[in-house]
Amino acid sequence: MRSIRHHLALILPLFSILFCIEYLLQFNRVIDSYETNLKENYTLVLVADKSLDPSDISHSDILISKVEPIDSKSVLRKIKGEMSSKSLDKIRAVMPAFMSIKLRRYADIERIERLKSRLLSIKGVRSVHVFEKVHNRLYVMLLFMKTSFIAFGTLTAVISLLLLMKQMTIWQFEHKERMQIMALFGAPVWLRSGALFKTALLDAFFAFIAVVATMLYLVNSSRVQELLRNIKIEPEILLKLNDFAVLAAASFAISFFSAAWVVIRFKEDQ
Repeated sequence: MRSIRHHLALILPLFSILFCIEYLLQFNRVIDSYETNLKENYTLVLVADKSLDPSDISHSDILISKVEPIDSKSVLRKIKGEMSSKSLDKIRAVMPAFMSIKLRRYADIERIERLKSRLLSIKGVRSVHVFEKVHNRLYVMLLFMKTSFIAFGTLTAVISLLLLMKQMTIWQFEHKERMQIMALFGAPVWLRSGALFKTALLDAFFAFIAVVATMLYLVNSSRVQELLRNIKIEPEILLKLNDFAVLAAASFAISFFSAAWVVIRFKEDQ
């Protein structure tokens, strides 16, 4: 029972650190995917003189990805039966050119306003209209949640790391007498602390398995998948194969260096 408590004292802090790392990786992918959706649904419509070259617009700002002329013939065809040919010719002569502007990335309101000001300064541009199918509020809320989680995750990781090292120090003191006897017989430091490293790496493996199992359960949850589909994000982006490598590397690295730090500190205190 005592051995189980010792293992849990190492596994739980390490589990918290790995969970924060994986959650942040997933949250970043969700933000990126949602930003891509916003960018695709975000369109600026520019009203300008017919003499204006679309290339003059595309080169005016690095935020602009593509400029496409909007065909006005469809509008004229709709009213063709209601007006005479002479009236249509007059409308066609005074009708401005309409252009659709796509962006390279989703930008905040201030950046869009700067883009509009730059476009309006181009000679021949009459007006710029912004149309978006989604609201900015959700995106701003996601960014706020990301910032808050980074702060909270960092604090949790630091506290968990301190608890991890504290538990290893306790283990070291419990085995102090045995290690001193081994030192008298000339045993090297790595041999005296071999049990600590073995325990640390074994618990790192269990923490890694626990985090992967928890994430697989959450990712396959119907509630989580439904939530992602509601904001038009594929659930497959949550868990990637690269995440397993990152979690495994972080788990074993944190355990190994924590154990090494405790051993070095213990050696200096002798």
